[in-house]
This record gives sequence, C-alpha cells and structure tokens, in this order.
Amino acid sequence: MLEIYANESRVTVELIADHLRPHIRILEIGAGLCLTSLFLRQQGYHITALEPAIGGFDLFALIKQAILENHPNIELQVMEKPAQQLNPTEDGCFDLIFSNNVMEHIPDWPAALDAMATVLTEDGVMLHACPNYTVPYEPHYGVPVFRHFVTLSRRLFLRNTHDQGIWNSLNFITCRALSAHCNSRALNCHFEKALLYKALKRIDDDPLFEERHKGAVASIARLIMRSGLGRLIRHIPPCLATPMVVEINKRKPH
Repeated sequence: MLEIYANESRVTVELIADHLRPHIRILEIGAGLCLTSLFLRQQGYHITALEPAIGGFDLFALIKQAILENHPNIELQVMEKPAQQLNPTEDGCFDLIFSNNVMEHIPDWPAALDAMATVLTEDGVMLHACPNYTVPYEPHYGVPVFRHFVTLSRRLFLRNTHDQGIWNSLNFITCRALSAHCNSRALNCHFEKALLYKALKRIDDDPLFEERHKGAVASIARLIMRSGLGRLIRHIPPCLATPMVVEINKRKPH
C-alpha cells in the first residue's frame, strides 16, 4: 500500500509543479498518508495538510501518525477536520489548494468546494484531480458503475468484495456538475484536455498503476496505446473523459 501511495504522490507533485512558488501558502486537501505534504515541506514550501481520515480511510490515521513520528525533523502542520469546515478566520488563506483522488470521497463536495473558496486568496488557484463519473467506470475497484443505478452496480460488480468502505464513500461527481457549481459561485474553472489519453498511457507505462487496473481495462489500454487509436483519444472532450483535472480560481469583478 505504501508503494502505491508513494507512486501516487509523485503524480500529485507533477500535478502542481507548474504552480509551486517560493513563499506561497499551500493547502493539500485529503493528504492521506501526508507523503506529498511531507516532501514539499522538506523542500521548504509552506504547506498545510488536511486529512480527516474518514469515509473508509480509517487506517490512514494510524499509518499517517507512524509516518509523521518517523520524520520528527519535518515540521508539518496537519488539520484533521473535514474540508467543509475550512474558514479564513481560523485557517487563514492559501495561494494554492490541491487534491488528488479526493473530491469523489467528500460527501457534500459542493459545500467543501465553497469552503475551500473562502480560504483561497484572490489571485490563488485550486487544482483538483478526480474521476469523472459521466464515464461509467470506477477506478478504485476497476469495475463499471452507473451513477444513476449505484446500488445495482454494486450488486452486479462487487458481489465478491467484502471491503466496500471506499465504495460507500463515493459521491460519483461529474465534470458537468462541477462546472455548473463553479459557474453558480462566480468561480472560473478550466478542465485539462487529453487526460483519458494520459491515463491509458500511464496504465501502459506504469506497472504499479497497471496493477490497480488489471484485467480487461489494462488489456484495452494496451490495445489502444499500441494501435493508432491513442491519437484519436486525445480529442475526446473533458466532459466525456475520465479522470479529470480542474483548475479553479475566483472570477474577477468587472
């Protein structure tokens, strides 16, 4: 598990690399084992990690504590409250807020996004990477899922799965719902293109990532990437592709 999360941490750093600047305040939402936050703090960045370890991730609390105790020389501020409880009076404001595979686990993600916006500086930016459940695929379990028939999907595809804690935490967020919420809150949002292509390429290139999507998905990914179809996949619009990466900032008044 540590190997998987260390691998994801490298992907998370790549997600925000272009936005890292000296002296900015950074907030990681759903920091998990705090590997990314510890690394960035070690590099001298002013970062705070938020990780409530709820909703099927109870084990995170124990492992996170062990990792933090093993690095006493790195002073990392950790908040253990839900993102919905963020507020500028208690927490201050941040220039960069980010998460990777977290938004889909927040029960009331619109409220969480609103709270994040309150602690985002006027010129700050949010970056969130997560699945887009418009596409009927659940990446944590590597199975099909139909967001309007979640119970049926669970019965059909998770009959032999005893640990359904993560499944029960999923909110089945979509690109269109996220975009509509941002528009209603005077927030600009921009979705990165060609992410489905990058995800399929990663399955083909990254053995650890392939292991998490083994079976038919990995076989299809290899077939697509080793044929000429990969070039066509690049042009699928973000609203019809998964995963999604969204960049959000505050809309400037006219």
